[in-house]
Amino acid sequence: MNATKALSHKVSQNMIGKSLFVLVLLLTLISCNSKQAGKALPENKMKGNWAFLDGRGNYNEAYFADSTFVTYNMVMGKAPEFRYALKNDSLYTNTNKRKKGLNRIARVEWLDGNKVIFTTEFSRDTLERITGENITLETTDPKTDSIFFKTQITRRYEKFLVTRGIITPEEIDAFKKEGAVPGDVREEGK
Repeated sequence: MNATKALSHKVSQNMIGKSLFVLVLLLTLISCNSKQAGKALPENKMKGNWAFLDGRGNYNEAYFADSTFVTYNMVMGKAPEFRYALKNDSLYTNTNKRKKGLNRIARVEWLDGNKVIFTTEFSRDTLERITGENITLETTDPKTDSIFFKTQITRRYEKFLVTRGIITPEEIDAFKKEGAVPGDVREEGK
């Protein structure tokens, strides 16, 4: 009888030990998963509105959402929406419909959180974040709010050129009032 009691006691202790081990393991896994769930996803640094001059000197604006982007310029209007992904130092998109999936189109070099350079085999574009604006590609459809959108994009375009020293506010005013083209621009056209 004593042997049966001792064996029963040993089995009971063994079961408690195994149950305790399983419980600790389960709690550890749950806590790891909850820490993982509570972690913020890496921030998408591209998300937002951007302005840039393309390789031909055209002013463009782009809006990057979480996984899609759209561009607009005053010559071509609004381009179709495309998917994109940032991986390491590269931008991948589905702009080339002949290729499946996302394909690498540019090397990405961050100057700071508000400036990024895209380098392709054809061009090198510096994008600058647009901040403090209410009427952007993110919030307005250029087709349905065309006059208001174009007024705002023209204002941002002028500001963009002035802040880079490409043109002065006085030259902008003279052009609007009299159609006067700055002398340096006239000289380039000859």
